[in-house]
Amino acid sequence: MDPQVLARYNSPEGARSYRDEYRTKLHRKLSDRIERRLFERIFRRTGPLESLLDIPCGCGRLRGLFRRHAERVVEGDWSFFMLCGNREEYGEDGTTPYVRASAVSLPFADRSFECVASIRLNHHIDEVEERERHVRELCRVADRYVIFTYFSFHSLKNLLRRIRRPFNKKKPKAALRTGRVVEIAREEGFRLVMAPALSFFGSGHRFALLERKSGGLPR
Repeated sequence: MDPQVLARYNSPEGARSYRDEYRTKLHRKLSDRIERRLFERIFRRTGPLESLLDIPCGCGRLRGLFRRHAERVVEGDWSFFMLCGNREEYGEDGTTPYVRASAVSLPFADRSFECVASIRLNHHIDEVEERERHVRELCRVADRYVIFTYFSFHSLKNLLRRIRRPFNKKKPKAALRTGRVVEIAREEGFRLVMAPALSFFGSGHRFALLERKSGGLPR
């Protein structure tokens, strides 16, 4: 990732800005509402969960939602200040620990959590090999389910970006093809259950639910 982006993300100003965006900006509020509806669809499929890792958790935007569906939630983020903002906002009750960690190199044993959720990170990773590594690492520490978002290569938004690129010279979106997600999931012992779009017009993001195939053995 861009060092300047990382520096801002791991700063008090960046943490406050990210938290406040979802409280004040209309488009963020709308996307948050749509995301929560998609999560309810996903959790109807998974049922109640024993444990869930939220990585990156940011300042805890989805913490309450995850706590309603999982008995134990671990909040993880690479940004020290995101974790601090999360703890300042929600406190520390002993049931939701905080861990500083990178989602592409998680400090957990294989199949440590029943579910791993990684929201709005993949499209910030510049190199496609690292984006794929991100998915594989989530699968490694998940026992049954992986929930993650990615920017779809075949989305309308990305199509328009590619059409305009020769004229505006903007760099390509950090996207994944759904077919490739299916391949990676299969290689890691999972299958893609669903990947609904956040919005067909206003967003290129998809919410993927991967489920470990029955009979899968620990590696």
